[in-house]
Amino acid sequence: MNKFPSLSLFVISLGLASAPVMAEQEEMQADVAEQSKKEKEEDIKDVMVVNASINEVVKPEMITSEDIKNNTIGNGNITDLIRTLPAVQMSNGGMSGNQQGEIKPTKMTIRGANSYQNNFMLDGISFNNDFDPSSDGNGVTATTIESSEQGYYIDSRLIDNIKVYDNNIPVEYGNFTGGVVDITSKRWRYHNGGSVFYSTTRSGWNQVHYDHQIKFSTANNDNSRPSRFQPHYKKNSFGGWFESGITDTLGIVFSASHRESDISAVKFQGLSPELDENNNIVITNKPYQGFKNQTRDADNFSGKLSWYMTENTNADLSINYSKHKDYSFSPKEDHSGNQTDHTGIGGMFELTSNFDMAELSINAGYQQLQDKRTSDQNYFIGFNDYSQYPSASYNSGGIGDLKTTQKSTNLKTKLQFRPIQLSGTIHEPKLGLEYSKTKGIYQRDKDYYRYNFYYLNMGPWMNDYWSTSVFEAGRHSASYTNYAAYVDDTIKYHRLTLRPGIRMDYDDFVKEANFAPRITASYDVLGDGKTNIIAGYNRYYGRNMLIYALYGAQNAGLKNCTGYMDIDDCAPGTEIDENWQHQSDFEGLNSLSTPYSDEFSLGLEQVVLNTLWKFQYVYRKGRNEVISRPKIDNSVVKIFDNSGESSHNSFSISMSNPEPWMLGTTENTLTSSIIWEKNESNKPKNGYASYDPSGRVSKDYVYYNGKVIKASKLPATDFNLPLRLNVELKTQIPDWGLSVYNLLEWHGRRYQAVRYDNKYYNDREHGQMARYEREDFASTLRWDMKVSWAPSFAYGGSVSLEIDNVLNKKNVTDRYAYYNSNREMIIANSYDVGRQFWLQLNYDF
Repeated sequence: MNKFPSLSLFVISLGLASAPVMAEQEEMQADVAEQSKKEKEEDIKDVMVVNASINEVVKPEMITSEDIKNNTIGNGNITDLIRTLPAVQMSNGGMSGNQQGEIKPTKMTIRGANSYQNNFMLDGISFNNDFDPSSDGNGVTATTIESSEQGYYIDSRLIDNIKVYDNNIPVEYGNFTGGVVDITSKRWRYHNGGSVFYSTTRSGWNQVHYDHQIKFSTANNDNSRPSRFQPHYKKNSFGGWFESGITDTLGIVFSASHRESDISAVKFQGLSPELDENNNIVITNKPYQGFKNQTRDADNFSGKLSWYMTENTNADLSINYSKHKDYSFSPKEDHSGNQTDHTGIGGMFELTSNFDMAELSINAGYQQLQDKRTSDQNYFIGFNDYSQYPSASYNSGGIGDLKTTQKSTNLKTKLQFRPIQLSGTIHEPKLGLEYSKTKGIYQRDKDYYRYNFYYLNMGPWMNDYWSTSVFEAGRHSASYTNYAAYVDDTIKYHRLTLRPGIRMDYDDFVKEANFAPRITASYDVLGDGKTNIIAGYNRYYGRNMLIYALYGAQNAGLKNCTGYMDIDDCAPGTEIDENWQHQSDFEGLNSLSTPYSDEFSLGLEQVVLNTLWKFQYVYRKGRNEVISRPKIDNSVVKIFDNSGESSHNSFSISMSNPEPWMLGTTENTLTSSIIWEKNESNKPKNGYASYDPSGRVSKDYVYYNGKVIKASKLPATDFNLPLRLNVELKTQIPDWGLSVYNLLEWHGRRYQAVRYDNKYYNDREHGQMARYEREDFASTLRWDMKVSWAPSFAYGGSVSLEIDNVLNKKNVTDRYAYYNSNREMIIANSYDVGRQFWLQLNYDF
């Protein structure tokens, strides 16, 4: 029975509204107009519901399951798949061929934002690591565990697809200033079957390029960078997935993979200081001990249970587990081994129900991320011999046991209305609510000591002495709750489509309500769907990192003692008393605001024959970015504030043919893009709490390339590829069971701001400031290829060969400072990977 007699609801089938169906839309509009006329004649209100979706104003970049199967995938990480997208840039250091034994995801930026300000999502729930995953530039430290922005190190071969939103991002996505990487896992689709794979590579299949000023040997690694050089390694990975129906409407998908890398490294040799049972120093001369493996292991397990409850209601329950183990050691310090375990485990539930007027979706999730470091020797001892020239130091020990844990609870609901005809316009409203609670724990289970003994042997007028630091055991926690609400409406009026919306976020750490307006417009110039102008203004608020709430915990138990007057005051075994000093070195964490970015974009999409061309300009202005600075001149106390700012300008032209073009019996798909990009920032992009070691450096000005300039005008120190060209060609030869993928990447000449050895410049007007140099880099060219063969007689079996850098080009990607045995600083080149082969075997069943 109709509860509203004055309101007639009509359902009109539209099909999919896309460029090829504009004629059908016009017929629909004509039908709507005719129906509206009849309703007016009958004095009935003009409102109707339409069972179809209006054209998406802006579509995300999409990586399909077919792309994942055919493209080069390298280590199998998500970042390996999306690195060629126009808005994505990889870290310069992440492209280094010096560390080809690693299997962790490479850091990346979207639209020039900080690498840790992207939102990674799996089946609608974020899995971001909100502890500091970025290096501060000083290598491995005692106070942090260098991790990754991603809470799960997902194997890309186990997922269904990836959507990347990089501009004009809808209101249902929040907590980022860069972009959104939305991953969908495999789901049961009424089939029984699966796939298994095995892949391998090794250093013998890799032509390594390195700077010959430096001996490319693990013997040159040190305690802060124990894995800088990796000349010998071997990688293997295997896994698979299967799906099976349990009943006619209930099915499961299970996925698992294991990836491993063994990196052969020389063991310690030389003088090793240790403490005996009486806490006396004993120095042992250890001879050459051969080689030992540094190891990397990554495991992924996931299961998804899908229930097609009714024709209109579906439910999914999934569990995900990811673990990465890293064991590293330095050849220059005895007992320096450290194992770091990164673990992510979580469960998610999703319910989707379709009604006549709307679709309701509910997502709930819980996850726990943990980074744990265990040292072979939980103390460090350094013997510094100044009785001779040159002086010498002998070290032993690791950087201490440490554990961080992040627990997150999420609940999201979204109501997506079906298109409604209202007075000549079509509306598609959407609204949603979100709740999340995040708790972080910083934990040190036992005291960690760093002992340094200074042997002077200069007689009674200058005693030998100890300098000792202790990080006392303790457990610190912090939590915050975030609430969000959003609403938007996609409005279509003739050739114009508008999507105005607003998102509100509030969390009880900052205690501010952040309103993010977002509006995007699209105009179909000729009315045939082939020429569209797209423009937008959008604001994106970032996340409040746990590292800010827990920053004080890093040094909360740090106490220092220097025994100038009495050598025994700070010696090993001495009780901690008034001689041990502790001082807080920070302020301002309780008055921070949320960083945000304002975006302006303008684009044109043009269909030419069987190709789609996109011309796009994006400008972003980053504001309220957190930065640390001295409290006053010559102060070691640092204040955190929101004076950081950045800017991003980019223009791109991309072309693709959505439908393959035929050449003989081959099917060919071409995708290409050229991107110009410029990024500037007054803060480095290498950590939430990045701070200059001197504690006195100016935050407003820097000395760059012989001039004093505003810090906000400093060129990017990383992610600095201003001109890029990517060409991807996929060729299928069905008769032969062959698939060939080619990728060409060209990077133009560029310059980059670099700072070696924390250099400074003193200026009369602006005081002490960071000193940067300009480094110029030549253009680079890289050609990657993958050939896959799946012959019919193999009954599902296939083999593929990936070749990175087919031409073996010697491409310089970065430069770094290195100190040789004479403690002379060398500026060395870092090169992209040389020619490398990957072999993979697959069996689909």
